[in-house]
Amino acid sequence: MNFLKFLGMLLLFAMVAIGAGFYTIDQGDTAYGHKLIGLSTLFIFFVIMPLFIWTRYKDKDLSKFNFNQKKKDDEDEDWDVDDKSRWN
Repeated sequence: MNFLKFLGMLLLFAMVAIGAGFYTIDQGDTAYGHKLIGLSTLFIFFVIMPLFIWTRYKDKDLSKFNFNQKKKDDEDEDWDVDDKSRWN
């Protein structure tokens, strides 16, 4: 089975658990319902989301997403502090 399908199934399970938590709150057991919703939300954000991000970006070249894409030769330019022509 594909790993993304497995993550999708885990997400579906977490969403069902959140729905069950809301149903439990509606039936009167608010403490257990809130725990179920909270744990499911934590599971989504601390387990499923990092695994999804890792899966999607594990073989990608992320070097082109840098802010500083200049070569080292361009960084050695000398700036004249008193040159006001570049201020226009």
